[in-house]
Amino acid sequence: MGKSIKPFSVLFILIITIVIILTGCNTSQQAMVTMPTQATRDLVLESTLVNQLATMNPAAVPVYQDATIALDEGSLATAKTLYEKVLEMAPNFSTAYRRIGNIDIDNKDYDSAIEQLRKAMAIEPNAYNQSTLALALLSKNTPKDNQESFNLVSSAVKVLPNVESTVIVWLLSAASINDETTVREADKPLLRINPYDPLAQFYAGLISATDGKWEEAKKDLLYSQQLGMSAEIVKSSLDEGISRNALLAEMLRWGLIALGCWLFGLTIIYLIGMALSRATLKALNTPQPIIGTQAKPEEHIIRSIYRVVIRLLSLYYYISIPFIILLLFLFVGGIFYLFMVMGTVPIYWATILVVMLIGSLIAIVRTIFSRSREVPPGRELLHNEAPELWALVEDVARKLTIQPVDTIYITPTTEIGVFEKGSILKKMRGTGERNLILGMGALSGLTQGQFVAILAHEYGHFSNRDTAGGNLAHQVYASLQQMAKRLVRSRANQIYNPAWLFVFLYLNIYLRVTQGASRLQEVLADRYAATTFGSSNFIEGLKNIVRQAIVFAVSANHEIQVSLKEKRPIVNLYELHVPREMVGELEKKTSEGMTRPTAKFDSHPSPQERIALIEQLQLPYSPMQENSLSTLRLFPNPEELEREMTTAITSKRKK
Repeated sequence: MGKSIKPFSVLFILIITIVIILTGCNTSQQAMVTMPTQATRDLVLESTLVNQLATMNPAAVPVYQDATIALDEGSLATAKTLYEKVLEMAPNFSTAYRRIGNIDIDNKDYDSAIEQLRKAMAIEPNAYNQSTLALALLSKNTPKDNQESFNLVSSAVKVLPNVESTVIVWLLSAASINDETTVREADKPLLRINPYDPLAQFYAGLISATDGKWEEAKKDLLYSQQLGMSAEIVKSSLDEGISRNALLAEMLRWGLIALGCWLFGLTIIYLIGMALSRATLKALNTPQPIIGTQAKPEEHIIRSIYRVVIRLLSLYYYISIPFIILLLFLFVGGIFYLFMVMGTVPIYWATILVVMLIGSLIAIVRTIFSRSREVPPGRELLHNEAPELWALVEDVARKLTIQPVDTIYITPTTEIGVFEKGSILKKMRGTGERNLILGMGALSGLTQGQFVAILAHEYGHFSNRDTAGGNLAHQVYASLQQMAKRLVRSRANQIYNPAWLFVFLYLNIYLRVTQGASRLQEVLADRYAATTFGSSNFIEGLKNIVRQAIVFAVSANHEIQVSLKEKRPIVNLYELHVPREMVGELEKKTSEGMTRPTAKFDSHPSPQERIALIEQLQLPYSPMQENSLSTLRLFPNPEELEREMTTAITSKRKK
């Protein structure tokens, strides 16, 4: 039809127009390809025609009126016979020729219709005769006839711009010669004159399709069928790609809406989480001496809200996965679409995009559906291997009126911590399996009084239900890390990869939102330990753990390097003396470890901040809580256990 319409659309609209012209299609109670007979005629126009006929032959007027009544009643044969009598009585009355031509068009006798209408035009070339002849010529459907039809009706529509039948012929003739501009121009007044005209709605749908408005096109075409357009023609139009493209457009629209809602929801959760995190950190740094192990009222409220927010953020991670996959396909598909528009597909970039897409999808699917095995953090320490240690651990639980741990694991590290096994429901009910991790590297530097305070801190996590319901949060954090690793291994960690951007951004959001909650857990556990077993015990124990972590790492690494160089076996990494030349370096690192500020994403407050918060409590000193004996004395044979842990370290290094 025009340069802006795709060739496929031009050809299809032309074919549809030809089908409509040749086969006809009923519009409500009127025929689309015939001049509609009117149940109620324009009385002013009829009066003018009657007066015109009366000047020619008054006796012909009754015959003409009877013919018009028969035409309006649908008695076409009777009407034609009567109009022929009118012409015998008034040979120059062009209206009779026009109406006979109209009847011939309805009977599909197009040659006769054209003959009658040319006679009418020869007598009186008015707009009515022009538009009717244009319709008859259009029915012949030859390039010459179509062009003549368009020329005639273009003149007629200037005189009759609000006559529906004339505008219909104008639209059809314009479509038959591929005049897109006129088709658009003709459809607008037709919709205005009669918004319920099926042809007007049908062509509105075709125009929308050429403009790429697929959903609107489908809607208009189906509406035209409801108004009377042939179901076969509508289906043929829809099957030419309109239905498919409309479905894709609808899916894309709803996908973008869903994507916007997802981003909005994530933003809201992030803002709430950040506000909570800031409020938590502010509350923690507000001096308020207190005796007891319970959280402050504002801390209790914050913890309750925090649990909900973190669970929402964790669940939102899994909700986000379909959107990331959608973004991946949109991104890759969009780039390939640009390649097609450019007329060339760069093989190098196309390969990179396909590899990125496949690698990202595999990384996402494997991360989501793979189950991580629960690997014990260390070697389980049975009751009969360290009865005194077990007795102390259970005694502390009794004094705190809390359920003792079920399992103790010994590890070669300097870590001391707790975790809970079991389903989320079990953890929420407090019936999960409680586990204590004791790093051999930390125990040698602790007195039993300090160890008890540190142990009370870990029991504080159980008391405050920090380990209950947190499985989902830890699972999400681990899943994000696993996805990041798999994307790196798949070489899909490009900055333009939506999956990589999601992992990077979500991990940062997750750490920022959970920052306040994790630090609050540690501060409350510190308070729990200090108020039950003495602030001095806990503070000194904390200092010893920080110091021992640095000393053990440096001295053990030094011993391993020397042993490899001298080719001698390592017996016990836990009985090492710090070399004199390294004392200064260790003191410096220990001082830095104790005085460093809390880093941006630290889950624990820095040691100096934790100590300051405990000192703010102004707890009284309790000498009954002192016990200067080494924690290692709780083991029957600590040297044997140290050698075992040494073997665990050295065997890993060999691997």
